[in-house]
Amino acid sequence: MAETKQLPNRSEVADELKWDLTLLFDSDDEMRAALKQTVALVTDFVKLEGQVGKSAQNLLNALQAEKQIDEQLEREYVYAFMRRDSDTTDTAAVSVFGEAANTLSKLGAQMAFLEPEIVAISDEQLAQFQQAEPQLAEFEFLLKKLRSQRAHVLSDVEEKLLSRAQKSLDASEEIYNTLNDADLDFGQVHNDDGKLVQLTHGNRSQFTESQIREVRKEATLAYEKPYQKLRNTFAQTFNSFVDSQNMQAQIRHYDSARQAAMSGNHIDESVYDTLVKSVNDHLSLAHRWYALKKRVLGLDTMYKYDLNVPLAGSDMLKTTFEEGKQMTLDALSVLGPRYTAGLKQEFDHRWIDAAENKGKRSGGYQISVYDANPFILLNWTDKLYSTSVLAHESGHAMHSYFSSQAQPSEYADAPIFLAEVASTFNENILTDYLLEKYQDDRQKLIFILEQYITGFIGTIYRQTQFAEFEHQAYQAQQAGTTLTADYLDQISGDLVNKYYGPSVTETGTRTQSWAYVPHFYMNYYVYQYATSQAVSTALSQRVWQHEDHALENYFSFLEAGGSDYPVNILKHAGIDVTTDQYLKEAFKVFEQRLDQIESLLLK
Repeated sequence: MAETKQLPNRSEVADELKWDLTLLFDSDDEMRAALKQTVALVTDFVKLEGQVGKSAQNLLNALQAEKQIDEQLEREYVYAFMRRDSDTTDTAAVSVFGEAANTLSKLGAQMAFLEPEIVAISDEQLAQFQQAEPQLAEFEFLLKKLRSQRAHVLSDVEEKLLSRAQKSLDASEEIYNTLNDADLDFGQVHNDDGKLVQLTHGNRSQFTESQIREVRKEATLAYEKPYQKLRNTFAQTFNSFVDSQNMQAQIRHYDSARQAAMSGNHIDESVYDTLVKSVNDHLSLAHRWYALKKRVLGLDTMYKYDLNVPLAGSDMLKTTFEEGKQMTLDALSVLGPRYTAGLKQEFDHRWIDAAENKGKRSGGYQISVYDANPFILLNWTDKLYSTSVLAHESGHAMHSYFSSQAQPSEYADAPIFLAEVASTFNENILTDYLLEKYQDDRQKLIFILEQYITGFIGTIYRQTQFAEFEHQAYQAQQAGTTLTADYLDQISGDLVNKYYGPSVTETGTRTQSWAYVPHFYMNYYVYQYATSQAVSTALSQRVWQHEDHALENYFSFLEAGGSDYPVNILKHAGIDVTTDQYLKEAFKVFEQRLDQIESLLLK
């Protein structure tokens, strides 16, 4: 009988590989007690209903009270969120998250009167309030941003109703996460030694990068199988989510869900369309890479399961979690002692949950608590890719860390359009560091360059492919088309073939190509990965090459948080996203590295 490797239970994972939730609360009961206190604050807060616009003091009191409540709710909700994500099969963790989510929804409905009352204040009256009460200066941008959306703020009663219904409207996301993280079973597959191993979200890359073709084929088909089996459930879940987003956009008087998603941060929809056009204009570079890889591998037919096998041969630069942390520190030392001191806080005080365990949420993310610290979820494998993910999520964490030090809580969280710049910036710096460190080692250079090329394609090309899929799905649903599994397979499959080009042949099912993407439940999120990668390419090159004021400008960007509109913050950092110039710069770097690896491979 072949040996079977199983994931550990949560209780079997060493403490040093788990985040320390006592940095927030010592226990579930302590969190519940704090949540009750927050509920009491909201009981006092609602006494301001109908009074917010009557005086400068009332407006200030409302804004300060909301700020305090939001800070406390963030701490309580994030604790429960991480408890659940640590082990989605733990009924106690799922229960405490449910309590926090339900309370958050109810309190949001009770507090929903605030925005309509602020919007109802006339410009003249607000100017008088601001002159009479200097402390309102802290909230100037918040008020400006909120009032700029006044055409989309509903009546007090409507806002309360919508807020109360939010948990139900977001239920599709929770259903998807439970289905994807807790219920899917990919079965067992053979590893390179011929032993049976449980296939998971976290270890899939170990098989798809195998030098043995049958190993990667078996794993790829096994990973697709449960998505195919549940394709109609996944399609109905996604259809419900898109329908809820389109409905909310409609009742808020937006033309589309895309406009609703982008207008809150004053990002013109042309930024989205320019991205799609620019990437389509440069598809030949991606096709060139796949043709090169097919040639070097000596394949008559290259299937999708052949794409991830490293051309350098063995899996180089394997790193343990400890080694990955040190590599990240070494690479990011170019940002100076202040940045590395922040990283050491992250590494030394268990802000990271690294090990994979049964029931743990797949993938990786960063989530921050203003009056505590950022936290990172990983599912570590001893590959260079995991170190790249660590650098990526640490970019998010340090963005939160520095913005929380520099900004009040209402501006500490940067919008995603900016947050993904900080994360991909770190990945770019890590690549520069490794290319310099191993500049005389041909095989390692090939390995590093391929990691970069794969990452660039995964971030700019793949996320733009996802953006095209997402937009087509939203438009179709808005026009009355039900997003069936067959329909989603068709539009996704056509896009996959367009982006991969003639050198890559389809295999297996088309369903997995859209059903496995959790970011589709975040409403026009994915395009920002691509724009951010392009922006960070330009910024990281300036810092790496020690251009004048580049590091100073980058820290200003980190500290800005969400204190201005994203386009303005980036302009201060030297990037104008209203043109396609930043995209051209990114593709130029990509082409240079494609030239470099082609030269190395064809020597």
